[in-house]
Amino acid sequence: MSFVLPLVAVLAAPQGAPAPRAATAQAEKLAQDATALAARDASAALAQARKALALTAEFVPTEYVAAGRKGEVVEDEFKAARDTYQQHRALLYDAVGAVLARQGQALPASRYQARAFLLAPTPERGLALGRSLNELGRGREALATVQRAIAGLASMSPEAAQVIAKACDVAGMPSAQAEIDRGRLTAVLGKAVTLREGPFELPQGVRLSTTPTFRLEDAELTVIYASEASCRTCSSDLEELGRQAPKTARVLALPPGDDKDQALRQVLQLYRRPWPLLLGHDLQAGLRLEPRSVLLLARGGWTQAVLKAPFGQELGTAFAALQRQDVQETVPRPRWNRRPVDRSPLPPPPALLPEGLAPGEDAPFPPEFDAAVAAYRAGKPAEAQRLFDALEAKGDGWLLPAEGRLNRALCLARAGQRDAARRILLRTGDSRFEEKVDELLEAVAEPKK
Repeated sequence: MSFVLPLVAVLAAPQGAPAPRAATAQAEKLAQDATALAARDASAALAQARKALALTAEFVPTEYVAAGRKGEVVEDEFKAARDTYQQHRALLYDAVGAVLARQGQALPASRYQARAFLLAPTPERGLALGRSLNELGRGREALATVQRAIAGLASMSPEAAQVIAKACDVAGMPSAQAEIDRGRLTAVLGKAVTLREGPFELPQGVRLSTTPTFRLEDAELTVIYASEASCRTCSSDLEELGRQAPKTARVLALPPGDDKDQALRQVLQLYRRPWPLLLGHDLQAGLRLEPRSVLLLARGGWTQAVLKAPFGQELGTAFAALQRQDVQETVPRPRWNRRPVDRSPLPPPPALLPEGLAPGEDAPFPPEFDAAVAAYRAGKPAEAQRLFDALEAKGDGWLLPAEGRLNRALCLARAGQRDAARRILLRTGDSRFEEKVDELLEAVAEPKK
């Protein structure tokens, strides 16, 4: 639906407050100074960063977009204003998180850094959050954060590689480079590539047509091409492989079955491809390879990627990705936990409660929050608001200012102050529940007569 805000009635700047544009500039200057001060006086720097965050807690769209005719901001302009406001607020959350991290307070730092990364994600913010998550022993979250932060970048910085390597050690993963490969291949190829878990294990009795043994470590990149029974398309597939495969790669041809290698041998001889055959009993089934597909093996078999024909530019993209070396390591890494890598989805942040109350950044909920919710449900909105405000004032980042505002609005509405509640909701623009604000506005609206 169209979202039109009456600026004159709802969004005027509060009396006694600095002019909105001046407040924004002042807050950003305070945040910048706080970050610079942190090395000399951490306590003063934190107080200054918190002051900056409090200065623009209210979202005033006219700070970022001009009002339309009749003093209104239409939906597109409102969204643009909120986007700009969120970029501004990200700077302030970032400053608080940076000062807390410098003080060694990884948990509260991570909460402020996570909000900054949510509002305006940048590689630098993702790395900062990743470092704090590593300090907390949450390696999988750190890895996912950094992978998301650097997705699509042409190159990886040494700092990003360092955070990823640390995350893999914290999570007990066997290879940091393999995790980088997974993120890179997924980012550039999407569904065109199928990734498998390492290590690569060959069935018993596998050999090469040129030697009785096959050792994966003999090449940094091994390509196994699975041919079809008739080999009608072998020539085009092998031609494409020969054109795109790096000169340092070892290419192996896999016949469709036992004693069914004659056609494949003839094509290889015809096109003068000196590629050995990979031989073994029912090997295509054992390797779970469909005809006309390739298995790419790198990092000693800890990176495994499957692509299907016809082979286009995706194949060259995969080769280029697997030739990059971002981390110097011996695989498996010494801190590997000897267990399969956990690929289960990470738990999402807590959702709104049924009443619309906003929880903090992570579970379990602190006792103060449970007490506030109980008071709200018992029809004691003033007591609930006092408890919510106290929890936000702790400054540990569990209940950030934006969620504190949402809860304050619901408490005011429950106490009968619906106009004040609606005003707070309309002036909140940096919550992780922004998509729920319309529902909350309906919840606090006056009942229809």
